[in-house]
Amino acid sequence: MTERDWDTAWRALPLALLATATLIATIDASVPPAGRAVTVALAAAVTVWHGWMVLAHPAWPERALLPMAVYFAGLLALAWLLSSRHPAYALLVLACFPMAFVALPGRYAYAGTGAAALVAMGDPYQVVTSGDPWTRLAPALAAAGLAAFLGWIIRAMEAEAERRRAANRALHDANLRLERLGEENARLHGELLAAARRTGVTGERERLAREIHDTVGQGLAGIVTQLEAAEEAAGDTEAVRRRLAAARNLARQSLTEVRRSLHHLRPGPLAGSRLPQALAELVSGWSGTHDVPATLTVTGTARQLHPEVEVTLFRTVQEALANVARHANAGRTVVTLSYMEDVVVTDVRDDGVGFTPQQAHGDGFGLTAMRQRVTRLAGRLEVESAPGQGTAVSATVPAIPAAAEWGRP
Repeated sequence: MTERDWDTAWRALPLALLATATLIATIDASVPPAGRAVTVALAAAVTVWHGWMVLAHPAWPERALLPMAVYFAGLLALAWLLSSRHPAYALLVLACFPMAFVALPGRYAYAGTGAAALVAMGDPYQVVTSGDPWTRLAPALAAAGLAAFLGWIIRAMEAEAERRRAANRALHDANLRLERLGEENARLHGELLAAARRTGVTGERERLAREIHDTVGQGLAGIVTQLEAAEEAAGDTEAVRRRLAAARNLARQSLTEVRRSLHHLRPGPLAGSRLPQALAELVSGWSGTHDVPATLTVTGTARQLHPEVEVTLFRTVQEALANVARHANAGRTVVTLSYMEDVVVTDVRDDGVGFTPQQAHGDGFGLTAMRQRVTRLAGRLEVESAPGQGTAVSATVPAIPAAAEWGRP
């Protein structure tokens, strides 16, 4: 049986015992008809009283003290009247003991059992004046004590049951909150995945733009420069041949770089060598192509870095040299690669025409690409220049070791 079934059974107990006692009193031939009619009327009054106060208002018991105190007092009075008319109604008096715990809240239930014990004793005067008062007093007190003990056990069980119900409600509420959080997390996860896809697409576009600029763009610019120089030296067959050969080499290098970029490989010069050697080849080749003296200086202890770091530094120097060739009209260029404890720095300095610092913000994609590459590694790019005083481009990035994990750009 469930707890609700037990509550219903306890509340219906007085009516069941009342019906049994009334049946016994009605068939008792020793009771005159008029007396039986009064007894049945009193039993009907108990039925109406109990039905209205308890069964018709299930929220009152153990919650509303005043109406339940009135109910229990009326029940005791009717039980006393009936038990005085016929001994069978001692059953109804017995039902008053558990009803004290059904109807009265808290400690008032124990006072109700005491009052029920007084009713069970019958006429107090007769009990006291009888030769052996304990004959009726002891059973009543025992019944009251037993009822109080059982009531205390029932109350303890009810308290434990309520505690468990509260715990279950709290657990249920927590599960609901977890479900809502799970749904919210799933929604946020979906949004994050969508944002990551959008970011990935944007990042890939930027990477391809940088690679195209660093390979095709610079290669085509170098080819145009060589072809223009060949056109200017039209009267010098050897010079034209040399310029055309340089343009052909640049075209082949650019084609190789495009293929490597499409396959997500490192720049060609870094594929089989370390960064200092790759920069040395870059500076030497650039100097020969543009007829501008250029040197590379390496300071600190050279060590192998993460491919992303080496690619970023190589592309930065490559773009800075391309800018020198296009804009600086320089007579000399110096490239420095500095290995420090936590960072690596590249400097590209020229003695060209320079520009005002405000022009750096309006520069083309080359400077933007350099900044994006360096910033992606949590580094910084600095450009210093002034009209007639040359230009210095400095890139500082963390010295991430080669074994470190890193995502592709």
